[in-house]
Amino acid sequence: MAATSSQSLYQSAAIFAGGLAIGAGTLALSRAAFAPAHKPNKSIKRKVSDAKLRSAPSAPAAAAAAAAAPTQAKADTTPSTGNGRVDPPASQQLDQVDAKGAGPAAPAKEQLPGHVAPNGVDATAGGQKLTGLVNAQPVNAAVPEPAPANRAQHLDARMDLGLVQGPTEAEIAAKLAAQSWLLGIPSATLTSTGAIDSIAYANSTAVFSYESETNGGFGSFSENEAKLAAEKGWFKGRASVFKMQTRSGAGNAIVGYLNAKGGSSSTEPAKVVTALTNAAGFAAMAPTLASYNGSDNAKLVLQVSAASHSTDGADELSITNDYASVLAAAATLGDAYEVVLSATRQEAVDFAQYAYQSNKNVVHVFDGAFAGREVGTLAMTTKGQKVDVPEPFLFTGSPKAKTVLVVPNGSHSQAARAVLVTLPPAVRHNVALLSVRTLASWDETDLRKALPKSVESLHVLEQVLGGAASGQLYDDIVSSVFGTEFSGSDVPSHVFPVALAAGQDLTAAELHKLLETLGDAHKAALKVQDVLDEADESHADLLALSGASVVTFFDTETSPTAPLAQLTARAIRDRGADTQLNARLLSRFDNFEASGIVRSDIILSSRPESAADAPIVLAAEENAAKVLVVSDPATTLKSYAPFQSLVRGGTVIFNTPGWEVAELDSKLRAEDKRVLAQKSARLLLVDAAAVVEKLNVKTANASGGKAKVGDNVVPAEIAAAVLLIAVLRVQLNTSGAALAAFLKRVLGTAPVGIDGVEGLVSAAESAIQLHAFSDDEWSKAQPISEAEENAPLRPTQIRYNGFGPNPEAATVGTELAPVRTTWAQSAWQHLFSEAYDTAADALRPDLPEQTWVVEVTENRRLTPVDYDRNVFHMELSTKGTDLKYEVGEALGVHGWNDAEEVAEFIRWAGFDADEIVNAPSLTQAGKHEARTVFQTLQQNLDIFGKPPKRFYEELAKLATNRDEARWLRFISSAEGSFTFKKLSEIETLTYADVLRMFPSARLPIDQLLTLVEPIKPRHYSIASAQSAVGESIHLLIVTVDWKTPSGSPRFGQCTRYLSELKPGAKVTVSLKPSVMKLPPIDTQPIIMAGLGTGAAPFRAFIQARAHKKAQGIEVGPLVYYFGSRYRSAEYLYGEELEAYTQDGVIQHMGLAFSRDTSKKVYIQHKILEDGDLLTQYLGPEIEKLEAAGGKAELVLQDGLINDEDIEDGKKGYFFVCGPTWPVPDIHEALVGAFVKKGLTKDQAEKKMEALKEDERYVLEVY
Repeated sequence: MAATSSQSLYQSAAIFAGGLAIGAGTLALSRAAFAPAHKPNKSIKRKVSDAKLRSAPSAPAAAAAAAAAPTQAKADTTPSTGNGRVDPPASQQLDQVDAKGAGPAAPAKEQLPGHVAPNGVDATAGGQKLTGLVNAQPVNAAVPEPAPANRAQHLDARMDLGLVQGPTEAEIAAKLAAQSWLLGIPSATLTSTGAIDSIAYANSTAVFSYESETNGGFGSFSENEAKLAAEKGWFKGRASVFKMQTRSGAGNAIVGYLNAKGGSSSTEPAKVVTALTNAAGFAAMAPTLASYNGSDNAKLVLQVSAASHSTDGADELSITNDYASVLAAAATLGDAYEVVLSATRQEAVDFAQYAYQSNKNVVHVFDGAFAGREVGTLAMTTKGQKVDVPEPFLFTGSPKAKTVLVVPNGSHSQAARAVLVTLPPAVRHNVALLSVRTLASWDETDLRKALPKSVESLHVLEQVLGGAASGQLYDDIVSSVFGTEFSGSDVPSHVFPVALAAGQDLTAAELHKLLETLGDAHKAALKVQDVLDEADESHADLLALSGASVVTFFDTETSPTAPLAQLTARAIRDRGADTQLNARLLSRFDNFEASGIVRSDIILSSRPESAADAPIVLAAEENAAKVLVVSDPATTLKSYAPFQSLVRGGTVIFNTPGWEVAELDSKLRAEDKRVLAQKSARLLLVDAAAVVEKLNVKTANASGGKAKVGDNVVPAEIAAAVLLIAVLRVQLNTSGAALAAFLKRVLGTAPVGIDGVEGLVSAAESAIQLHAFSDDEWSKAQPISEAEENAPLRPTQIRYNGFGPNPEAATVGTELAPVRTTWAQSAWQHLFSEAYDTAADALRPDLPEQTWVVEVTENRRLTPVDYDRNVFHMELSTKGTDLKYEVGEALGVHGWNDAEEVAEFIRWAGFDADEIVNAPSLTQAGKHEARTVFQTLQQNLDIFGKPPKRFYEELAKLATNRDEARWLRFISSAEGSFTFKKLSEIETLTYADVLRMFPSARLPIDQLLTLVEPIKPRHYSIASAQSAVGESIHLLIVTVDWKTPSGSPRFGQCTRYLSELKPGAKVTVSLKPSVMKLPPIDTQPIIMAGLGTGAAPFRAFIQARAHKKAQGIEVGPLVYYFGSRYRSAEYLYGEELEAYTQDGVIQHMGLAFSRDTSKKVYIQHKILEDGDLLTQYLGPEIEKLEAAGGKAELVLQDGLINDEDIEDGKKGYFFVCGPTWPVPDIHEALVGAFVKKGLTKDQAEKKMEALKEDERYVLEVY
């Protein structure tokens, strides 16, 4: 399988360059994300390398070519072969095919009058069919030219470097509007960046907004307000807003606007012009603004976000604050400008308001990367309200400090203040912090007053450009300290630079080490990098003093649960009076990993004034989160190791769609298990999507026909509310009615289903599952595969490179439809695999689980040929793979549909077997998978599986025959439930059968992909122990076949596939954990009861024990019960079992062949006969008590089994595998055995419950 992902800017440039080189800009490059399943063969590769594809035109095509000869280039200018075939360039042929586009499919069949053929794809070049297993149309069929609309649409898909069939702006806007009930009404004033934007618009005559799209939306509020004003005709008193680009001389337009004369200066109102920009924009406009000396009738305010995109040493793109560029640009402006720097989010809002009160031109620089993006409550000034003039310096620390760290006010100073208060008192007594809020314009007297007289040395921390040893702030501090205002003992004896690279941020540990070093009365220049390299993570908790806690969320950007963090913060914020908590939220996006991953952190505190001091980005680094929510672990855990963020004893909430609790152990890497064990974490699992589906079904069933199952009356985004309930249960320690009452005002009119918020809470709480694990076992976890062992290290912190969701992904979860296309698109993806990032070696990118390809080495029937049941033994070689399995695990086989049946269905449906279909990936957002129609129907779609009601409902919309449409609507309605049940469960109709029953309802292949369920893997218990058989897997399988009442044969999809495989065939497999596990101690007795193919896992148990015994390891007794119909036909692995019994591996066997005697005997009868033996192994405490002369009933104390004095190595296990029906009889047989030992019936039942709780009575039944 091949896969491609969205391109970066640089990759897009490379694609365009390739297009110019090959086809003068006509290269049909598509952003569809997947290439075909099979690479071109060697012959095609050779021909492509010659830039030619040789193809012989068919007779109709040759005739068409002859007719079109006058319009073509001269024949003698085109290279040709000896037999007269022309050899056009590869790019020309591919473009011709690609330009043909999605033409109509084969004509409607004669027997289907009134049928309108769906639009199809002509996968031919020059009229010749390229490859194929099935001819979808007659050789001489005329292929109509596609409609112009189709051609234009297809050409647009080819040349568009965005997503294929991506969401439109209108769709995105509609989706965002639909989520308002979830996230509340958007408010610009919840972030300081948005608040500054709104302040600028309210106080300006004109606003120049520089590239708001790439600046985290800074300027978008003003732009949207101006757009609304223009639509409504509101011009009076409104600011003019100009969208600008960042480039050299970016300030020319501003200066020109300021200098423009609109009329008499005495009557014209004063202009207030604001520029909203970032570090790069400010640096670009500074040279022009430096020449502007101001005007009596105009005022200029620059609101500058210090945020910038930069690359680190590893060329990783990241968002940081570039104070080096900002301060360097500010130094060039001169005295006409007042430069103020803010640090905290509230300070940024206050300084932004002050900028319009000052009588000078003002440059306000704020933290746009971190504090500016935090979401929380802000105090906004009212109209006419004045704010205080910013003090030029802010001193923090001991008034007797000998060393002071001087820092420009911003993200570094805010972080340093938070770390300073966590230092030990002895260190904190010697070091202090001076934050510089204004640049150059300060009075030396103010600096002298701000510093304590005890200070001996100043260390000036700032970012510098080009590796310089010091920056502008250092020069200004030196000039002031050794100026006229400082004299005698007031003058610090030393001033040292502490230079950081442009955009360099410091962690809490690094700041802790830096301040600790300065606290030792440091009187020499620091070797900064040496100090930072000595930092470790054992610093104090930044939130300890405030009593705040952290909740951390990891999710994919396109997930339905992506709004969870915003919803949680809003719930706490809106219900602050109930919780006595304040919430601040920071979301950081990694746009390049897995098509977008977002990390969000919420700080919850009852003290807003202290909680505002600690930057979220620092406080939530590591060992901070009380609750960690991983909403898409299958994707997130491939890219990140988030569990270091958890505090000891914290809770992890996994949103695990489709996972069982038992599967978590196999889904986590050994590294993750060790971290979770170290932190003694509590693990909760919630399948939020399943809860939403249940609410949908219940609401649809209760709607009285107004809604149908599948209508999604409860939208997928409600999954975020389901997880919110799990978070609040843990964080607020509330549940049930109290939690429902809390949420009612939060969710408002959200469509949560027929039972309202109470029903949502009840459903969500019942879905929460606790996963208990052993700290000791997980702390010793080791990688289970070579791939895991050699996997690259995953970062623990988010790669912060995006202000918001990836704009090239389906940002609000819009579902992308499959797209039908030509083979040319896939050819381009192979020819330019690097540009398209084509994953040609991807085995099954549509599957979330890891898969392997294994080879069949043996397929042997165990039952006689003339016997009515085909039970067969299969062996698969794992040689050359890293597949490792444990005893008791199940092998998932990804079977294929029968090739002949698929070919027949394609002929009937009129599809083209070689047509390419691009479908959105189910596992990787932003990617597509490309397959042929034949491959899709054989390997991916369960076209011969049972359809749900929704399929009938969709067909009813397409049926052109009235009677068929009526029947389809009836079957899909509540009234037709009996008919549907009969068709589904008795006649077991398949998708293909239904399509044949209602031939006027014809589905095009792209729509079929959205309605037919994918083929699910069938899981079979592994019948071997890898320690005994090495690089091999053994399976025990029985074929499933039957006849319907109407006489149609039916076959189990996967067993039929497996039974027909020959040695040498390749099979795609995956692993699934099971409850069937060997006891932890080798000497513990094992009792096994298997019926039919339920013997498979027990063969693995026996092999594992036999292997250990052969190595001289002491093993416990094995008791094996097996049941089937006839000994002569179904004594599965009988010879092996007899040999194991003779060798002493199996101590006892109880064989029950129900039809060999007139009186039917089942395994429960054999179990009852061996009651004494079984109670000896399952109840050793009873044996011990009887040996001492006591009575069995005394074993029970307060209803619980008291076996604490029994050695664990003597406590036996009982396993049952097979069909469900004998389980009650087996249970009764064991209860009867305990009753025979002296227990009462009630005591025996309690003993059985105790065995279940201890996981010593294990069932795997079907």
